[in-house]
Amino acid sequence: MPGPTWYLTYQPRPAAAVRLYCLPCAGGGASMFRRWAGLLPDWVELRAVRLPGRQGRHREPSFTDCHRGAEALADALAGPLAAEPPGGYAIFGHSMGAMLGYLLIRLRQRAGLPPPALFAAASWPVAGAAPGVMPDPADSDEDFCATLRTLGGVPPEMLDDPQMLRLTLPILRADFQLCRSYRYRPDGPLPCPVAAFGGIEDRVTPPEGLAEWKQHSADFRGLRLFDGGHFFFQDRPEDLVTAVTTELAAATATGGTNR
Repeated sequence: MPGPTWYLTYQPRPAAAVRLYCLPCAGGGASMFRRWAGLLPDWVELRAVRLPGRQGRHREPSFTDCHRGAEALADALAGPLAAEPPGGYAIFGHSMGAMLGYLLIRLRQRAGLPPPALFAAASWPVAGAAPGVMPDPADSDEDFCATLRTLGGVPPEMLDDPQMLRLTLPILRADFQLCRSYRYRPDGPLPCPVAAFGGIEDRVTPPEGLAEWKQHSADFRGLRLFDGGHFFFQDRPEDLVTAVTTELAAATATGGTNR
């Protein structure tokens, strides 16, 4: 499948110096980054990754295995990423998206390709998420939705709407199956810049878990915490976008992105 099918460019910027590929959380889609496009400076073009099973790709089966999903993503984006100039792109992922982004970078590293900077939000590098916090895809609809309510992120009116649930539950179940399939494989520290972001009240990936990213990067750029939980930037993306832009500028200035 050609690369452009796998991402949306809400505000094309052909002259941009850097392209930021953004990967969504479980249940999320490319549209969660729509507002970001207008918040980023002109030298950054946002490419929101479109995963199968949702938002224009709903007829395709969702990924249920994190490692196979990352391989499919690496294959699909191989062409667009090869066309980027040195230092010309970076990856941002929220929760499940950070898992996929991390694995994508590892695959490119093993293939002998220069890895880009990784900006990981609300994602634990070793276990993926705190044990027992994520919904179990095998649970009944009632129990599955009850766990979702405790996590936040899914509007209560959606969880109370049977028609909406028929559309969204299959996507959410597949995504959490994907999250549960994640297995950390020690490969040594990443040679690229890594910056972590999270919510102070996040129970899924608490600050102490996010701090572990330092052990997995030879160029750790630090952990930034914001008010809120797992979806800390949902209502105010401006603060996170500003922080990501700062880190992206620093990584680019020091030659730390995919060079």
